[in-house]
Amino acid sequence: MSLPNDAWGLPLTTSEEAAEAYRQGVDRMLSYTLGVDEALGRAIELDPDFALAHAQLGLFYLFRGQGKRAAELANQAHELAEHVTPREQRHVAILGATARGKGSQAPALIDEHLGETPRDAPILMQWFGANFYGGGVEKRERMLDKFDSLASAYGDDDWWFLSWHAFANHEMDQLERARELVQQSLELRRQNGQAAHAMSHVFFEEHDFGGGSDFLGDWLTDFPERAGFYRHLTWHQALFLLANGKRSDALALHDETIRPGADVQGDALGGVADAASLLWRCRLHDSVGGNGTEHPDWRAIADLAETAFPRPGTAWVDVHRAMALAALGDEIGLGKLLDGLEEAAERGHTTAGSVVAPVVEALAAFGHGDYEAAANGLAEVRELLVTLGGSNAQRDVFEETLVEARLRAGQTDEAMELLQERLDRGATARDLFRWGRAQTAKSDLEEAKASFRRASELWANGDLDAPEMRALQEAAA
Repeated sequence: MSLPNDAWGLPLTTSEEAAEAYRQGVDRMLSYTLGVDEALGRAIELDPDFALAHAQLGLFYLFRGQGKRAAELANQAHELAEHVTPREQRHVAILGATARGKGSQAPALIDEHLGETPRDAPILMQWFGANFYGGGVEKRERMLDKFDSLASAYGDDDWWFLSWHAFANHEMDQLERARELVQQSLELRRQNGQAAHAMSHVFFEEHDFGGGSDFLGDWLTDFPERAGFYRHLTWHQALFLLANGKRSDALALHDETIRPGADVQGDALGGVADAASLLWRCRLHDSVGGNGTEHPDWRAIADLAETAFPRPGTAWVDVHRAMALAALGDEIGLGKLLDGLEEAAERGHTTAGSVVAPVVEALAAFGHGDYEAAANGLAEVRELLVTLGGSNAQRDVFEETLVEARLRAGQTDEAMELLQERLDRGATARDLFRWGRAQTAKSDLEEAKASFRRASELWANGDLDAPEMRALQEAAA
């Protein structure tokens, strides 16, 4: 009797009924919607010996910060994999290495596996995650090369692959190609969280913040609010709102969906990063010439990071935890974080000492007003920030911090050099306001007034009560 297949035609050692529940679970995981655990749990009920269902469910729990449960399922999958196909054994080994906290073992296994079985989409997703958060300075180039090389294996009718191929393209500034691919994905499957995600990135990189906000606002009306990815997509909507000068609306989204505790389905890593980076941006934007008013959720963000990631070494979490601690002025917490990073470096963590710790120190310096130290620290590792993880849009918060630190430290020439790079990519109201501040520092007052007026025109519908907006209106007067 022949075995049932997964959605990509790969055999599954189980019954057809369990295979169908597994296909539903994987589909829900890859489209970022609800019911992943219910479907995979149903697959295990139908076939308690179904190794891949155990492995995939373990990964689901890992993403939600339930490491103990994830490891238990990974160990069960390993025991059950003795009697499955070699392809399934490799699949289980890869997911198990990740779920048991031994992710460093996964990349070599993944490369071998994809070489033999390129259409094993959940494993390609694991490759993406490992590269996204640990791929080094060339991670974007490597990502595009990988998805380009596998395009023929998936064809032009796989909604999931098209959405990630689009993501790989926009991270390398291939925006026209990215838009083409993501539109294909959306036409094949409208309810596809990753396609909406990739399209949001395209709009952001094109600096079409109004278009991005309209697209995402319309798309989210049909996406379940309890889905874990809903939070991250509303975070993108908050970025569009901030870029359009609508601070109060962005913070309302934080309160509704982004803050710790608002999203019970989302992953812990994203929960820390989304909330911290949004509030840190607001802190930068609303404290021109001062330190601003601190948000009450900073402690909850720091606590979430401490609970879900108690040992420093997850770079993307560490730098966002540092934002919370810096905003709180928690010198003890920052000291513990830096001590943990030193220990991680001693264990062989490749960037804990060389990149993560300098970023943490720079954020701490910015938090207590030592803008020169913050600017110098971030500038020193600027070309290495890509190694922290995240997308271009996510890492932009560090470049924004560097610009603000340079301006506040009186490093006007250096600030203008960086601002010119940003303006060459596309003029935004915020960078025009910063450009005008730099021109004022250089005593180019007429040119500064023109920059302020241009920024005011772009923010004509902005939040007039925001501190940043009031400062701009005063400067433009």
